[in-house]
Amino acid sequence: MRAQVQSKTASVIMLLIGAWVALSPIWIAMTGGQIASVIATGSVIALAGLVQYFWESTLPSWVSGLASVWLFISAFMFSASTGVKWSNILSAIAVFIISFWDGVEVAQLRNEHQQHPAHG
Repeated sequence: MRAQVQSKTASVIMLLIGAWVALSPIWIAMTGGQIASVIATGSVIALAGLVQYFWESTLPSWVSGLASVWLFISAFMFSASTGVKWSNILSAIAVFIISFWDGVEVAQLRNEHQQHPAHG
């Protein structure tokens, strides 16, 4: 039960970080390619968090983990202000760690369900 609460918590945090990333062009000045990148990447991360909240699978954690790698790389690919770079770097690191943590928790949940199936 503890693993399920942790997984839900990680999913909500991922959803919030993804929303921050996707909406960050509202608060942080960015240029064309960077804007499209953060909106798309943030949306993927937020959607993965939302899906992970309701679906007990490691796939959303993999998706958000890969999206965080792109977010980190894109911080250096586009000519962006220091604020944009730091926002992307810190968000990417947080999402990567949370994705790993959530993936481990979901794997534990699946193992628990396989070892102790519900009686119906």
